[in-house]
Amino acid sequence: MVKKYTFILLLALPAAWLPGSARAAEAKPVYKWVSANEYYFILPVGQDLHLSGSGNTVSVKPWGFGFRAVGHEKFSKTGGLQFQSIKVDSPGTGRNTFYLWDLMLGMEYITPKVQGKPLRFTASAVADLGMSDTTLYAAPVISAGILYATEENTDTPTGLTFDLYYRLTDIDLDNVGGGPGTLRPALGFKVGYIFEGFWTTKEK
Repeated sequence: MVKKYTFILLLALPAAWLPGSARAAEAKPVYKWVSANEYYFILPVGQDLHLSGSGNTVSVKPWGFGFRAVGHEKFSKTGGLQFQSIKVDSPGTGRNTFYLWDLMLGMEYITPKVQGKPLRFTASAVADLGMSDTTLYAAPVISAGILYATEENTDTPTGLTFDLYYRLTDIDLDNVGGGPGTLRPALGFKVGYIFEGFWTTKEK
């Protein structure tokens, strides 16, 4: 029994010698990644699709939706999943629809919160790792936008989001409805809302 209490005392001694601030820092939980979740819609904005078979270039307007994990720090990791539907109407291929399934991984910047000012600016750079039919592809995407914060009593960003994004490279696809094709670099626009997640930080 004496050995048992001696062992417990030895374990407790290092903590007793730590300064109070150090012990408090150790006890404070650290949130290293996500504190909120964004759900968004991709609005139909025209972009060029080159059809390899006919050599024609047609305008398409992808639409879709997605889910993204959002961090609460100035620079945070971000990642999410999104889905896009693209309709093609061409004399050579007729009317067809194909789909894009995307995994988005990267980094995001958000301006610090200022009391009384709900607008915060965001920017991100992500890798778009996707699949369409049997084609796998990868493309870098950059974006900039604004967050209209609806909660001021928390550091976790919550509120309406408006983002303009740009895909920097072509996406070569084996099947765009009747044959292969290439989506050219293009601008896009999305609107969403950020909800608090399970790991949130609140002001004291």
